Amino acid sequence: MAQKLSDLMSGLGDRPASGEQVSATVLFADMCGSTRLFEQHGDWRARQIESRVLAVLSAKAVEFDGKVIKTIGDEIMCRFPNPESGVSAACDMHAALKDDPKLRELNIAVKIGLHNGLVLIEQGDLFGDAVNVAARMVSQAKADQIITTRETVNLLADDWAQTIRSLGRVRVRGKQDELEICEVLWQEETASLTQLFNVDRQEELRLLLQQRLILEYGSYKIDIKPAGQPFRMGRGTQNDLVIDRELVSRSHADIEFRQGKFILVDHSTNGTYLMLENGSRFFVRREEFTLQDRGIICLGQAVSKEKPDLIHYACGVL
Repeated sequence: MAQKLSDLMSGLGDRPASGEQVSATVLFADMCGSTRLFEQHGDWRARQIESRVLAVLSAKAVEFDGKVIKTIGDEIMCRFPNPESGVSAACDMHAALKDDPKLRELNIAVKIGLHNGLVLIEQGDLFGDAVNVAARMVSQAKADQIITTRETVNLLADDWAQTIRSLGRVRVRGKQDELEICEVLWQEETASLTQLFNVDRQEELRLLLQQRLILEYGSYKIDIKPAGQPFRMGRGTQNDLVIDRELVSRSHADIEFRQGKFILVDHSTNGTYLMLENGSRFFVRREEFTLQDRGIICLGQAVSKEKPDLIHYACGVL
C-alpha cells in the first residue's frame, strides 16, 4: 500500500495530551485463523499476509478519522471520534479485506468489536472501562462479524437501524450487570434480511434463504438450513451429530449460518481436519473455517479414505 503502517499509526489531527480523558469509540479488529496461515504458508509468507491485513485495516481506520493506537500480534486497536465513524470503518474494513486482490483467495477473515465511552490517554495508549468493554466485544464476535453494545448503537443515526440486530443480554467479565450486545450487519445480503418488504431485495433474499448444507455421515444424510441455532457435533449425546470416538471432544465443533455462509467453529482439543474437493487440506483448532462447495470433515484426526468417520459436505443453493 502507498503508506507504511508506521505512517498510518501516526493518525490525523491534534494529539490529545497525555493523561487527558476524552470520549471516544474504541475498536479492536482481530485476525481469525492466523495459526492456520503459519501452518499452511510458512513463517515468512504468513507474516507477509498478516502485515497486509493490518495495513488494510489501518488505512480504513485513518480514512474514517480514526487513529491506530497499537497492533498486538494479529490484532489492531483504534480510536475514533464517535460511533458513526467507528462503525463505518468497521464495515469498510471487512469489505476491503474481501476485495483486496492480494488477500481475496486466502479466505481471510477478521472479527471486530467496538464500544463508545470515556477513555484515558497516557503516552499514546488508551485505558479505561470503554477499552475493556470494546475488548470484550471482540471476544464475543466471530469471523466476519461486528459486535458492539446497545449503548453505542443508541448513539448512531436512525438510518443505521436496518443494519443492527440485537443478540440479547450477556454477562461481560468486569461488569456487574449484563450488557445488551448487537451485531452490525455489514454485508448487503445479510442486511436485506431485515428488509423483507423491499421489492428490490426479494430475489437476493430468496437466494439467501435457499442456501443449504448437506452432511453425509455413514447412512445419515442431514439437510442444514439457515437458522439461528448452531448445528452441534461431538462425542456427547446432546449433539445433533454424535460421533463416539476417542479423539472426538464431547462438544467438538459447531456449524453456524452467518453473513450468508456456513461457518465451522472448532471447540476441541484435537482439532478438525478438512479436505476440499480440489484436494486442499486444512486443520483448525479453536478457530473457524468457512465451508464452500464440497469437501470432507473429520473430527480429531486427519482425513483418510480408510477412516470410517468421514463427514462429506456440500453447500450452496441445492
